[in-house]
Amino acid sequence: MKVAMLTYSTRPRGGVVHALKLAERLRALGTDVTLYSLARADDPLASGGYFRPVSVPFEVFRYDWTPELVTRLERMISSYSDHLPRDADVYHAQDCVGGTALARMKAEGIIAAPVFRTIHHVDDFAEPRLFEFEKAAVAASEHRFVVSRYWKDRLESDYGLDSTIAYNGFDQSDFADLPPKRSTRPTILFVGGLEPRKGLEFLIHALEPVASAVPEVRLVAIGKSGFRGTDEWGWFLTLAARLGVRERLEFHESVPQETLLQLYSDCDVLVMPSRTEGWGLALMEAMACGKPIVASRTGGIPELVRDGVDGLLVPPGDVKGIADAVTRLLSDPGLGKAMGARGMERVKEFTWDGTARTVLREYERAIHRP
Repeated sequence: MKVAMLTYSTRPRGGVVHALKLAERLRALGTDVTLYSLARADDPLASGGYFRPVSVPFEVFRYDWTPELVTRLERMISSYSDHLPRDADVYHAQDCVGGTALARMKAEGIIAAPVFRTIHHVDDFAEPRLFEFEKAAVAASEHRFVVSRYWKDRLESDYGLDSTIAYNGFDQSDFADLPPKRSTRPTILFVGGLEPRKGLEFLIHALEPVASAVPEVRLVAIGKSGFRGTDEWGWFLTLAARLGVRERLEFHESVPQETLLQLYSDCDVLVMPSRTEGWGLALMEAMACGKPIVASRTGGIPELVRDGVDGLLVPPGDVKGIADAVTRLLSDPGLGKAMGARGMERVKEFTWDGTARTVLREYERAIHRP
């Protein structure tokens, strides 16, 4: 079986990590998988491929970036349409850009094979054109995977569409060699994109009340802008300065794996203050490192993080709830350690092998469907 898997970026974002891991595991099961990704023509970091080495064949298609959203999306779609092979047995997109490209190619008779889409989440984009683009991409999908029960139910209620749950897996070997903790400061870690749904501003607002109880606390945030392509850090830095917590913030646009491991080792709690979330791979990474979680009770998060067991869940946007939960964990290291230990066992229940077998089963059903 020849599979073409599409992801719109080579950067370390959740959907990209999902695509790489799934492709590698499918290949280990005997499937001929090739990854196809997009990168800005002026992005030097994409010249070597992905943010980490991958063990499957891949191609990176370049497109000319422009700040005008619709033109940029059309250029990305055209890059796929111009360069994708026409002879795959299955096409599988991990985002709305690839999904739209494949839907158009199939409608125009350019490809005939089954088309799959993994829907990690559906964003409530503030930009109306992007929101409509994403909704249209979901509606046009032929076969669908989702990464949580929450999104399976949402697709059915909002779009009348059926889907198959293929949970994010986790590779313990990536976090087996955690370096020793070096930081002595109480440390909060945020790992996620800088789009509005990730809710980083709620965590920044919560930092001041946390600091009142834990004076040495700092926040380390790792993230990069998404489709909008704008520099979001300036906005967050201005917010932090206005709130009087700028000196407590440490920002990274992206970091290599060894640095990420050190930051997970150094942190005392990972916070995911999302407005909505498909699943949250950073949650699994932190749990595998034995770290407690503070996260929003939204999307697929409660399917992974058990409130009061592996971490503490709060309503989305609840700044006081975030501050209270973080303060509680930083003030009671024993509680955080116990939750972290339970989280380490929890993530062992989710494997990429199991996810790949679910996906492969659906591929085969679609291929042999009359």
